[in-house]
Amino acid sequence: MSLKDKSAVVLGGLGGIGFEIGKHLLRNGISKLFLLDIVQNFDAEKRAELQSCNVEGVIFYKQCDIAKKDQMEKLLRSDVVQKLHFIDIFVNAAGIINEQNPELVVAVNLTGVINSSLIALDIMSLENAGLGGYIVNLASTAGLEPFPYCSVYTSTKHAIVGFTRSLGIDTVLVKTGVKFITICPGATETALFRQNNMGSVFLLPWMEDPGKQMMRQIPVQSPSTVGECVIRALVEGETGSVWICAAGKIQCATLPLSWNEWNSSHDG
Repeated sequence: MSLKDKSAVVLGGLGGIGFEIGKHLLRNGISKLFLLDIVQNFDAEKRAELQSCNVEGVIFYKQCDIAKKDQMEKLLRSDVVQKLHFIDIFVNAAGIINEQNPELVVAVNLTGVINSSLIALDIMSLENAGLGGYIVNLASTAGLEPFPYCSVYTSTKHAIVGFTRSLGIDTVLVKTGVKFITICPGATETALFRQNNMGSVFLLPWMEDPGKQMMRQIPVQSPSTVGECVIRALVEGETGSVWICAAGKIQCATLPLSWNEWNSSHDG
C-alpha cells in the first residue's frame, strides 16, 4: 500500500507515541493529517516539528476526550470528515495507566478504543460511500502476556488485541473494505513510562518496589520505533495481523490460530 496522498487520523496524536506516528505518516506521503488529543493546545513548536516532516502536508488538530463518546462521534463525523472528506487510515494511540482508577483506564484504553473504531468503521465503510482503509489500534506487549503488578492496564490491552483481531477477518474486509491491525509496543520512552506518580502505576501498595525494579530492567525503545512499526504494518500487514515492536525490533507476530483458521484446519 502506498501512503501517498492519503488522509489519516491519529487519536492521542500529541502523546509521545502518537506524535511519532504522525511524523512517520507525513514522511511517507500522507497529505492530510488530523490529530485528536485531550491536550487543549497544539503549540506552534510541535506543529512546526510535525510540518517539517512534510512541508506540503496539511495538519489539523482538535481537542478530544476519547472517553466521551458523544464528543468523539461529533468530531469524527463533522469536523474530521469536513476537513479530510475521507478517512483512509485511523490510528488509536490514546492510552493511560492508573491502577487505582480502573473505571477511567477501561473508559480510555478499551471502551474509547472500541467506540472510536466502530465510528471510524462506519465512516470508512464501502457500504456508506467510504473508501475503505485501515484501522490501527495500539495495544501493548502487555496485551500478549501478563505484565506483573499492572493488572488493570494489562487487561485492557489484552482486550484490544482480542477486539481488533475479531474484526480483522475477511468477512469484515469484503463488506467494508477496512483492514484491522494491532500494534503491540514494548516499553517505550514516553511520559506514560516515566510517570512520576508511580503509586498509581501498580495495583497494590506492596507492588511498588518490585514493580519499579522490574521496570528498570526492561529495555526501553524510542517512540520512533513504534512509528516505523505502524508504517510497516500499513504497507505489509494483512487484516487481523498483530505487530510487535519491542527493544527497537519490529516483527509480525505469530499468534495461536483464530477460530476460523482452527475450524478450517479441522474440516472433515
